[in-house]
Amino acid sequence: MRNIKRRISQLVFLVILGEFSFYGIFRCPFAVPYIQCGSCPVIQCPGKKLWLSFWIILPLSLLLFGRSFCSWACPGGLVSDLLSRISLVKGKIKKIPNRLMSSVKYLVLTACIIFILFLNNPRWAIPIRTGDFFNSVKLTFEHADSLWLLRTAFILTGFLLVLIIPHFWCRYLCPTGGLLELFKKIALFNYIKTDQCNDCDACRTPCPADTRPEEINCTNCGDCRNTCPVNAIQLKKGGRSI
Repeated sequence: MRNIKRRISQLVFLVILGEFSFYGIFRCPFAVPYIQCGSCPVIQCPGKKLWLSFWIILPLSLLLFGRSFCSWACPGGLVSDLLSRISLVKGKIKKIPNRLMSSVKYLVLTACIIFILFLNNPRWAIPIRTGDFFNSVKLTFEHADSLWLLRTAFILTGFLLVLIIPHFWCRYLCPTGGLLELFKKIALFNYIKTDQCNDCDACRTPCPADTRPEEINCTNCGDCRNTCPVNAIQLKKGGRSI
């Protein structure tokens, strides 16, 4: 039942944020998308109405539910969930390589911060103001700077690698995921492993990100709670299990 609720939530947010996400990848002229939507010259972009609310809701969701935005609301998370079903390498990334690969998203986050704060988030593409949507995407690819093409290829490659390693983009490259990962432990509600945990790893089986509660890349989705044979996964509110 919980997984069904999560899918419904993802579909609702796909309707709300899907076009915004697509514009960010394929039409945003800035080096870092979703940041300067209020001043963006792409007049059809839904980000003009959504971006401020998005950047208010995101930290609120962090304070309440940690990294759950990734698993309950992010359209990219939904795409990764679906593609990860056919990933070739599941449960085969060892702990140390996984941790090392997971640190790359902090490097991507650092690069984004540098672009935004110190380089004034440069525009690497010609802002297409009007015209057919897919034709304007084509024009963007035809006339964008090489750095924009490199940025976009980086994002698309990260998502395509989901076909090899589950949730590759979300686990190893996503700067928003990296930001939420850094602060997720301050959340009011978190799934935790209790002292009853016997390290059987049954919780990894339903986990889209191939991890365990509280550990790196856990998105607080809750899919694993009912799979634990010793009932060692609990929802914590503040310092108390509920």
